[in-house]
Amino acid sequence: MFSQLLPMLAITFTVFVLFFVFMGIGYMVKKKPLRGSCGGVAKLMGDENCSFCGNDPNKCDSLIAEQQENALKAAQLGKSV
Repeated sequence: MFSQLLPMLAITFTVFVLFFVFMGIGYMVKKKPLRGSCGGVAKLMGDENCSFCGNDPNKCDSLIAEQQENALKAAQLGKSV
């Protein structure tokens, strides 16, 4: 029984590690913060307000645009961010 359990645990652990590695790579490439869906379970429970984005689903997008503008200004000044 243990001889069958060990390979299954090894494969499961490897899949989880690969998942988190790819998530990390995706974050480094896109530089976007992880965010909730502003829907899902909250809407099923009847709560129309989103606690993650403060009722503003564009908040994350506006923060990213502001960070990109700051990076552009810093690049023009010759400074790294």
